[in-house]
Formats: sequence, structure tokens, C-alpha cells
Amino acid sequence: MKYTIWIVFIALSLSLDANNTISEAKKAYQSSKYLKAKNILKKSANRGNIDAQIELGFMYQEGKGIAQEYDKAYYWFKKASKHKDPRAYYYLANMYEKGLGVEKNSTQALSYYKRAALLENLDAQYRLGALYYQGKEVKQDILESIKWYTKAAYAGDIQSQFNLGVIYEKAKDYTKSLFWYEKAAKANDVNAQYNLATLYYSGKGVRQDYQKAVYWYTEASKNGDSKAQYNLGVMYHKGIGVPKNKITAFHYWLESAKHSSVEAQDSLDILCKESPWACK
Repeated sequence: MKYTIWIVFIALSLSLDANNTISEAKKAYQSSKYLKAKNILKKSANRGNIDAQIELGFMYQEGKGIAQEYDKAYYWFKKASKHKDPRAYYYLANMYEKGLGVEKNSTQALSYYKRAALLENLDAQYRLGALYYQGKEVKQDILESIKWYTKAAYAGDIQSQFNLGVIYEKAKDYTKSLFWYEKAAKANDVNAQYNLATLYYSGKGVRQDYQKAVYWYTEASKNGDSKAQYNLGVMYHKGIGVPKNKITAFHYWLESAKHSSVEAQDSLDILCKESPWACK
């Protein structure tokens, strides 16, 4: 019993020491003391601290404050990967995909991405979705793309949610498209907000709902989307889903024009000739 307690105590002490090391290195890094951060991490990495190995590898890969050395980055990621760390698998995959310090190898990249993804690494799941969708490094496989995007999307990855919305919209599966656009839109993704508004505006595959279109165009507009601002101008100018209001139309077209929208500028020119009082 005493032996068991002693083992637990040692394990806990090592864990606390590892956490303190990472915290100390992070503090040094944020204070731009990069060499100090590297030395702290290296000492801990040599003792077998997986987090330190990952962080040290990342420092060498990025080369911020220290020399960029891909071979050393690879060494530490590879060392951490022996413990089946999903982050290490992801970084190794990234190096093989881009040819960073190693010969570009899409087969190896795919293998490491899959290992990481199967261990629930969100970045790897997203990357697999993207690779299978694009079909550049691997043979295009939309179903496989959907599989990995869906895993990442349910885990909360906003870009995967948006991408699924696009894929399903192109496939004319508007129910699923609406579902994923809405998820991403509620997470404040501006592209999803715009696409969702457009579905409601056009009634393409969904019940046409101008009020919902106004709502989501407004959300996208708050995030600076010039197309949403232009469309809101049109809706307020014509009274679509909202009471007619030329002053509000002017406001939205003006914002859109500031983002170089030619359509908005043309609409402003016409509006200000017809109703100069709305453009004051």
C-alpha cells in the first residue's frame, strides 16, 4: 500500500513539474525571452516531457526568436509521436504535406493526419476533410471529405460547419445545408451568416422568409460583409421583409460602398438623385 502511494506521489510530482515547466517557458516566450523559453523546454523535453517536446518542435518550426530548423522540429515531433500524441502526428503530417525539412510525401502526410484524426485531433479532422474535398494531394472523395468535416463540425470546428453547408448546398440537400450554415452562423461565421440569409431570401430549398433573411444579413453586415450591406440596402429601399426606409437603405449602401462595392455606389447615385433628403 505504501509503495502504491509512493508511486502515485511521484507521478503527481512529475506531472506538476511538467506543468510548471510549460508555464515557465510560456511566460518567457510571451516576454520575448525566446532563448530562455527554448532552453527551459529543451531541458524538460530531454527528460521525456511530451508537452515540452511538442512546444520545442513548434518553436523550431516557426523560428520565432530562434533559428528556424525544420530538422530539429521534426526530431522533437517524431520523439513525441512515439507516445502516440495526436498533436505530434498532426505536426508531422503538416511537415510531410508541405515538405518542411523532409521530402514532400502526401502518403505519409495522409497517414499521420489519419492517426491524429482518429485520436480526435480537430485540426487533423479538418485537414482531411479539406484534402479529400480538394482532391489535389489525394484522390477526390466527397464522402470521405464529409466524414471528416462532420467529425470536426460536431466537435465545434466552425470552418468545417461552414464547409459542410457549402457541400450540401451544392448537392441540393438544403435541409443539411441549412443545419450546418445555422450552426456556423450562430458561432459568428460571417460567410455562413451571408449564405444562410441568401437561402432564406431566395427560398431555394427552404421556405422563403424575408425576416430571417434580414436578420442574418444584418448579422453579416455587423461583421463587415459588403454584399450583406448591399442586400440590406435593397431590402430597405424596396420594403422587402422590413418597412420601406430610404435613409436606412442609404446607410447600408454607404457602408457597402466604403468596401468598394460598385453596385452599392451605383445605387447611392440613383437614390441621392431621386431622394436627396435621404442622403444627408
